[in-house]
Amino acid sequence: MERIRQVLLTPMLRPELFAKGSMKRPRGILLHGPSGVGKSSLARQLGEELESILHVQYVNCSSLQSQTSIVGEAERELSRLFRLSGTAKKQNRLLIFDDIHLICPRRGGYAPGTDQLASTLLSLIDGVDGSEDQEVSNEGLVLLAITTNASLLDPALRRPGRIDVEVEVPIPDEASTRAEILQFHLGQAGASPPAISSTDWISLAKLAKGFNGADCMLAMKEAIRSAILRNLKATVSREISSPPPNPTFSDLSTAIRATKPSIIKSVTVEIPKVLWSSIGGMESVKRELREAIEMPLTHSDLFIKLGIPPPRGILLYGPPGCSKTLMARALATEGHMNFLAVKGPELLSKWLGESERALASLFKRARMASPSIVFFDEIDAIASKRGAGDSSSSGRLLSQLLTELDGVTNTVGNTKQRVVVVGATNRPDILDSALTRPGRIDRMIYVGVPDSDTRVRIFQITLAEKSCSQDVDIEHLARDDVTQGFSGAECVAICRDAALLALEEIEDTGEDIIPQIRMQHLLEAAGGMKRQITPQMIEFYASFREKGFAKV
Repeated sequence: MERIRQVLLTPMLRPELFAKGSMKRPRGILLHGPSGVGKSSLARQLGEELESILHVQYVNCSSLQSQTSIVGEAERELSRLFRLSGTAKKQNRLLIFDDIHLICPRRGGYAPGTDQLASTLLSLIDGVDGSEDQEVSNEGLVLLAITTNASLLDPALRRPGRIDVEVEVPIPDEASTRAEILQFHLGQAGASPPAISSTDWISLAKLAKGFNGADCMLAMKEAIRSAILRNLKATVSREISSPPPNPTFSDLSTAIRATKPSIIKSVTVEIPKVLWSSIGGMESVKRELREAIEMPLTHSDLFIKLGIPPPRGILLYGPPGCSKTLMARALATEGHMNFLAVKGPELLSKWLGESERALASLFKRARMASPSIVFFDEIDAIASKRGAGDSSSSGRLLSQLLTELDGVTNTVGNTKQRVVVVGATNRPDILDSALTRPGRIDRMIYVGVPDSDTRVRIFQITLAEKSCSQDVDIEHLARDDVTQGFSGAECVAICRDAALLALEEIEDTGEDIIPQIRMQHLLEAAGGMKRQITPQMIEFYASFREKGFAKV
């Protein structure tokens, strides 16, 4: 904010610098950053500070955009705002446009009615220096434009002479900064900070990775709500006028863990908390993933001493239904990393350039929410082999993905900006070789069909949540002559089908008892389950691994 203050005040305090020569007064300032970081609050605070020496006027861009349905109405209102500012008694004026991308997006896009409005805004800005013949001179007028994404704006607005200064408001990446923000919002909500040390506040701030100001405020309100509920349960009566009870460290910690960073909400699927213990077997795969992702975070000092750079990308490949996606989710949960997940086909768009912009935005969000994992399910949809001179949309999207991977700089010991790309595919053979070279995808891990020991763990974990009779023999169920070749997903489906058979049996008898799964139900369900993984598929993956493309 200090930089914006200097840009606004310098022409007023040192007018002789701008009276002649090549130096010109700034016309516009662009304030950009993700939603919730406090851009609008900063602008309002700045306006309140300077209103004694500046005429400050706020423009509701959402209201202007809503008037585009009536031809010429929004343009007339915008011109009126500029004229109104020009009649102010103070010589120096500040017009604050919140969400300016609503009225000045890229022209020729998909927002009907905004092209003419954007042209009108640019014409009005061009008259800011008072050089054109206007009803009221706009000399001394500066625009403060606010947007969540500068790339959404028409490039003509951002050229020098219109927007002279661009200031980014980032998500706070220092734990100490987040600790201060958490304490501020706790005080703003009317509660006193708990009697905890500054070290404890730093610990809480580390849990709030990727949080912006709005997320911190939401978490503190949730902590106070928990304290109020606990206090109500502990007391029979409570005065309505009494201040809210002070939250404990446990209240704060629980609330922060339950709050999802805003920056990843628009690109994440609903991710349940998946622990390594909830995935049966696959110990060698788990171990390698821990070495690649968790250890550089938890033992960064050892990696620094050995000079080992953390991997940028990991590819999980293997037959369908073998827990590749679950592995990625558990990796994020156990590593305390933010998880951004998309399916490859979801990025494809029929509009030219939209897919590339969506991918660039995804990686930008990942960097802001770091340490983070960007998970591409069905990555082969956007990273298949290119032909000579391929200029298709998928080819351009792959080029953008390679550019983003090259821009991921996971230096040794740097955990604040840690971004790891994890891809999952059933078809590793069709991936472009430029993606799978070292430095981009550093490790390729085969997630294969579960063996008998792994099937035992899968059945144990799944059946532990169900009512089973004493005759259930999991060791027998997991034998090769019973369930060999079934994927993990099919083993879970066997347990589900067995539960349905038990329920049908109770319904047929009409007895009012809790159904129990018996061994007969499990064997019947296994016998009726068709294996999706064929011997030819197993042979294909074995052949692929023998070629030396994978490290297992």
